[in-house]
Amino acid sequence: MRLHRCCFLASIIVALSGCATAPVPIPAPPVSNPPLAQVHANPSDYRGLTARWGGTIIEVENREQETVLLIMGRPLDDEGMPQVEAASPGRFMAKIKGFLDPVIYSPGRLVTVAGTIVGSESRKIGSYSYRYPVLAGKDYYLWPKLPQAVRYNTCYTGFCYGSPFYPWYGVGYAGRLGYGWW
Repeated sequence: MRLHRCCFLASIIVALSGCATAPVPIPAPPVSNPPLAQVHANPSDYRGLTARWGGTIIEVENREQETVLLIMGRPLDDEGMPQVEAASPGRFMAKIKGFLDPVIYSPGRLVTVAGTIVGSESRKIGSYSYRYPVLAGKDYYLWPKLPQAVRYNTCYTGFCYGSPFYPWYGVGYAGRLGYGWW
């Protein structure tokens, strides 16, 4: 009986520990992980520090020895995944050694990059000169595509509230007109 309890407890611990870890390619954030907004304001003060940032890929540029990702930064959750709904602290540039296929690493995909801050580089956005903090990426993770939310039209008659039962069954503007949901 005692052996069964110990085995059960051990299996619960193993199962729960699997839920609480980031994907293998993404290391835990460094202790002194500088926020992107602070680095953007003064990149030279943070040169040589390790950072883990992520966001939405804007552009992919393949060079002879490296691939440059232009990324719209987003705050990361506990697992290191960029939070799409959160406000962006700015853009950054990640330089990754080797070739990354621009079809796979396409604009709109979410990515997390960990590496060393190496300074800044200016590029044009339209006619505006934008200074990108540059991260020399050592580890990176391309997140799977998020499923698209499906929205169904619940408005078949009159003025709708988003739910056919709002605020109660058959009442509301459409219910008063005699063609509610009954």
